[in-house]
Amino acid sequence: MMKLTDIRKIKKIKKPDTRGWGFTIVLGVLLGFSALIDQGVVNADSERTSPCRVEVTADTLPVRVDAQPSAKSTSTLKRGDLRGATTTVRNGYRQLSDGGWALDTYLKPLSGSRCTA
Repeated sequence: MMKLTDIRKIKKIKKPDTRGWGFTIVLGVLLGFSALIDQGVVNADSERTSPCRVEVTADTLPVRVDAQPSAKSTSTLKRGDLRGATTTVRNGYRQLSDGGWALDTYLKPLSGSRCTA
């Protein structure tokens, strides 16, 4: 049987401190990152890691299945959208990481991107 003095020596397990600045900063960073993902600024796909990253400069930019103006449009990008791309440019269209094609005139390479072959 344990004595009263032995019970007093047992240390209590500390609960995590959720009132300090460290916790507040970590929570703020996590919430900020989740807001960026929700707004589409950070894409949760392989396009983030593409060596060539571009920003759309047109109000709307159709993404086509081939590098032809008559090719079927699969989606539309908006001004400010960020996408991964390849170094392949054909008929004035740049191939995007997802396989689609968009007019290269309206795709501005981001600083530090390697968009030329």
